[in-house]
Amino acid sequence: MDKATVLCGLSAFAAALPALDAWLRLRRLSGPPHVSAVGLRPARLLAIVPSRAEGARVGEIAGDLKRESEREIVSTVKSVADVLVLLDGPDTEAVARLERDRIPFFSKKSSGPTKGHALAFAAASLGDRLDAYDFILVFDADMRLPEGFFRDLAIPPGTEAFQLPVRPAGTPGAGAARVEALSLAEALQDDLARDAEGLPVRLRGKAMGFSPRAFRLGPAAATRTTVEDSEATLRLLAAGIPIRALDAPFARDEPSSDIGGMARSRSRWFGGHMRLFLVGIGDLARIAVRSPKGAFVLACDLWFRPRLFVLLSLAILAGASDVLMLCFSMSGKWSGAVRASVGASAATHDASIAVTRPVVLLIFLLLVSFEAKLALVLEGLSLAATRRVIGYPPEVPTVSLSDLSASLGMWIRAAGRALLAPSRWHRARPPR
Repeated sequence: MDKATVLCGLSAFAAALPALDAWLRLRRLSGPPHVSAVGLRPARLLAIVPSRAEGARVGEIAGDLKRESEREIVSTVKSVADVLVLLDGPDTEAVARLERDRIPFFSKKSSGPTKGHALAFAAASLGDRLDAYDFILVFDADMRLPEGFFRDLAIPPGTEAFQLPVRPAGTPGAGAARVEALSLAEALQDDLARDAEGLPVRLRGKAMGFSPRAFRLGPAAATRTTVEDSEATLRLLAAGIPIRALDAPFARDEPSSDIGGMARSRSRWFGGHMRLFLVGIGDLARIAVRSPKGAFVLACDLWFRPRLFVLLSLAILAGASDVLMLCFSMSGKWSGAVRASVGASAATHDASIAVTRPVVLLIFLLLVSFEAKLALVLEGLSLAATRRVIGYPPEVPTVSLSDLSASLGMWIRAAGRALLAPSRWHRARPPR
């Protein structure tokens, strides 16, 4: 085959992967709404909040945890919840706020390079004391908790790692924040469906819980990349520890709505996932031995993101394949190949190959066009299925084309930063 035919064949294979992923997701989201299994209230919890240069802001989530812990103390059926803030490097403003509110904290002298290193430091510092807790909860410093959070926390028996649902704190503003809110809502529905089917659930980085064993094997060992939560997901699943998706209680996210701030944090995500593909391929292979379908679904969730990029690439593939088919048909090459195929049996072997090449190229272009368009349609149906379940609550408002455009611009900016600074984002080195 010539280079054009090989390229089109590879494009057809590449387009088939997101199309299959979109079809599987649509099947999951189109079923009846899933809820997590009946659970039990844990007796003893440790809530850790790693904070790096967050200043007094970390006092908000720490205050919420302290409030909920004190509420449990006076309840009749209570969970004992200890709160501990981990300062990843010097932070005088955070120290002043925590001391004022009488919230326990300890400090890692030098910051970074990643949250995984900070949690590894926490595990080493706490040592055997971790084993006194049923679960260790990990929250980001930009989160808030609703009243009754610990009261509503019920964990299915046998669970060692779980992801709690996250929603925006308040109504997100126009632009990338609205797209992010819809993505969180779809992730929750898909996580619950995957959990019900026994498929891998991915840690989302915010509001996670672990048994002491899972904490040491997962978050506290995820130090090879800047995407600690994705790396911890692979480590836990490869070790045979499933991650459960819970439908309650919700934690609330207060991320920066500034496009520059969003792009900076996602630069680490881009670079980290490039690195994760290299260092995590062994873990993915071990997962595939137990569940090929599960490994495929997890790989798509890890590397077929951001979905806006994937959809844009599919739209370009579909358009380019249609244009190429039109150009070749107008040139008369395919019609000539069809006429020549009538006498192909009497032709030489080389002549038969020459006749076959345009036909194979046409088939590949048709496949690329069909697969790309099918994936786009299935993605749209998946979003429609999500909306049927969640409706249009204030925290997940309607997403406009302008919002999509702003989100795409933010992701392009993030990708540019990641590609221009590989040593910073790919190798878990601290930013300068």
